[in-house]
Order: sequence, then C-alpha cells, then structure tokens
Amino acid sequence: MIIKNIFKIILFQQLFMFIFKKKSSKLINNFDKITLDKGSLRGNIRVSGDKSISQRALIIGLASIGETVIEGILDSEDVFYTLKAVEALGAKINIKKSQKLLTINGVGIGNLVSPKKPIYMGNSGTGARLLIGLVAGSNATVTFYGDDSLSNRPMDRIIDPLKKMGASFILSGEKKLPITVIGARVKGITMPIKYKTPVASAQIKSAIIFAGLTARGITCIEEPYKSRNYTEKMLKKCGVVITSKINKKFINTIKIKGKDYLKNCNFLIPGDPSSAAFIVVAALIMKGSKVKITNILNDNMRLKVFKILQKMGGKIKINKISSDKCEIIAEYSYLKNIHLKKNDSTSLIDEFPILSIAAACGKGKMVMRGLGELRFKESDRFAAISQGLKKCGVDVKTYGDDIEILGAKKITGDSIIHSNKDHRVAMSFNVLNLVVEKPIKVIGNDAIISSFPNFFCTLKSLKHE
Repeated sequence: MIIKNIFKIILFQQLFMFIFKKKSSKLINNFDKITLDKGSLRGNIRVSGDKSISQRALIIGLASIGETVIEGILDSEDVFYTLKAVEALGAKINIKKSQKLLTINGVGIGNLVSPKKPIYMGNSGTGARLLIGLVAGSNATVTFYGDDSLSNRPMDRIIDPLKKMGASFILSGEKKLPITVIGARVKGITMPIKYKTPVASAQIKSAIIFAGLTARGITCIEEPYKSRNYTEKMLKKCGVVITSKINKKFINTIKIKGKDYLKNCNFLIPGDPSSAAFIVVAALIMKGSKVKITNILNDNMRLKVFKILQKMGGKIKINKISSDKCEIIAEYSYLKNIHLKKNDSTSLIDEFPILSIAAACGKGKMVMRGLGELRFKESDRFAAISQGLKKCGVDVKTYGDDIEILGAKKITGDSIIHSNKDHRVAMSFNVLNLVVEKPIKVIGNDAIISSFPNFFCTLKSLKHE
C-alpha cells in the first residue's frame, strides 16, 4: 500500500495533535492530496481511544466533585472542542503530556459556570448534545454554536424533552445551532419526566440522562431499541442509580434517580471499535492482508460490526484480553453479502458507511434495513453511501430507509467523492480506493481529524512491500 503525496514526510511525522501538541495547519490544507494505492496490509497496530467514551469522561469529570483522571483519551478535533467547552463551563484541566493523561477538577452537577462567550463545538454532535443536556439541568446560561455541518443537524429531539424538564431555549424556528440554553435551575428546579424517544439514539438518551442528574425524583426514558449505553455505565461508576430493562418488544426502559453530587472516578479509555472497523475492512478486501489490532473496547454492541463481517465470511478472530478490552485479527477474505434487519441499525449506526464498502466488494446482494437515522449524522450518510457507490460503478438501490448493494468483483472507481465534512464517509471511500480499477478522489479528507487523525499514518504503518 502506497500513499501518493508529496507531503507524505510531513504527514507521517504525526504532527497532527490537538490536546497534547498543536495541530499543523499546513497538514490540514494538504489532506485532499492524499490517495491510497493498492498493496496488502500486514502488521500489528494499536487503535487510539474511543471518541464517545473520551467525550463522556470529560463531561462527567466536569459534573463531578474532586479530581477525575483520564488516561488514553482520544487526541482528536471533536474531543478537543469538548475539552475546551468543559473548561469554559468551569472545570480546571491539567494536561500531562509526558504521561498522555489529563486531570479534571469539576464543579458539580448543577453548578456550571455561565461563560461570557458562546462555546464553539466544531463538528461534534455528541459533545454539543450531551453538554446541552447537562446545562439544561443546571443553573447556567450558555450559548453553543458549531461549524456549518453541525449547524445543519437537528436539535429538536433533545430540546423537546429538556423543555419538559424546565430548561428554556433561545433558538431559531429550525431548532438548530446556535442555541442558548437557560438551565432549569436558573428559575426553579429540574423536573423528572417520562419520555419516549422517537428513535433509538444514545445522544438523545444521554442528553436527558445528564439533565436528569439534578431532577427531584426518577426520570424515565423509553427507546424503541437499545442504543449504546456508555453514559449509563460510566455514571453508575460515579454512584448514580440507573437501571435499564428490555421487554419482549425490544423497548428499552431506562430510569435514573436524581442525585446531589457525583463522586469522582478515574477513566482508562479503551480503543475505538469504530476506528478499528476501517482497518479491518481494508484487510478483508485487500489480497494478502493480515492485521492484528489491539486495545479495542470489549463491548457487545460496539463489536457488532465485526460479528456481521464474520457472518459475511470474514476471517476475523476476536480475542478477549480483559473485561473491557479485546484484540482483533483480520485477514483477506472472500465475502458473501447478507440481509440485515431493522433492529440491527442501532448497533451499527456509525459503521454502515464502512460496512457498505465491504458489501460492495462482496458476492451477492447486501440488504441493510432501517437506515433512516443516517440522514441526521454529520452528513446525510444514507445519500453518501448510495450515491457515492453508484459514482464508483456499484449497483445500489434504495427503498425508503433501506439500501440494497450488489457486490462486484471489479469496481471502477474513477470518481470524485465529497465527504461533506463527514469523517466516516471520507475514511470509507479512502478504503475503497485500495481495490478500485481507477483512483477515487476524496474531497474533504480534513474531516477525518475529528475522530481518527492518524488514519493515514496507521495505514502506512501496515504497508507491505
């Protein structure tokens, strides 16, 4: 595997850091000149910390009393903006570069600082939605804004329940950023509510949970399917009483009891399975490849994508290392496409773009149902998958919220793909570049820095001559 780029020396010095080292603007400006060429991938790598858990650890540290220690935090753009927001809301953060860890002295659940300036969240939907929830249950008044992509993402799904809890909002009729949040405790108390979410979403659920920390009583949330539950797991560690129960119709009910304070905890962030998925699929579709990835979060929902790839014939071994970590070994495989049900979508919401690349390289028809929520991510991923693959010569059909992909032995490529500031779309089509007949030009590779800054560096480290 070769990276065609006159700036590759700069690229592989890994200057691209946010928390532990300043970013290189020169590197950002030349990301779109990178093209991956064919070549097998072989070797061992360790993926960086999980983005969602890194952001939650920062927010919980802010809401805790005492010192929180975070080790293994993902050093990416999204996490950086969440860190800066946490500081603006009153947390004292000490970054220890030599040990690659940081400490947070929080202000408590409802005692956030009202910053003098609006808080910029970049493209971080997770950071923005979860912090809006935390502010909604506090005594602070905060304005949040983001980049063009984040400013086009809907916020009504969290605003409606947070209003019922007593928070007030100043916003446009479209209910998108910028948004000013006036916490429920500014004029009264945080009210516990019983709320049914329209979709299974960890971000919606987590926003309500963070607001519910200061409620007087029990807040109850029902979601149509179980979504990722790391907010619940991490808050339990801090002494919060949270229960969840799934009934026979797959409805997940979460109950959280309001609390006076969070005890401080330390967090060791495991590696991001979503980032690992890009490397695994690259190995599965590139002849002669075999890679081993360590330090991966061991969580059934987050590992679902690898189990789906196994069902497709992927030669993947998942070895449990500890209760919360595992390693994955993947090698080139002859993939056969399968049908995925609607209730698989909540476990794969971030992995559908790269899973679609595997499907394009597989045999037969891949059917993926219930993908409507993809329209509300960093970009319209539903359109990005279907339209992008069609541009590359892949037979794709869409029906409502379902996508059908007919795998092909040869994929033309020879197209221009715009990421629309979506990191997962950019990485997915860069991976497809490994097997196409003619190169794909991906516009907007700079979006990758939001979650996997060393994506290209990692692929280079696996280069096999």
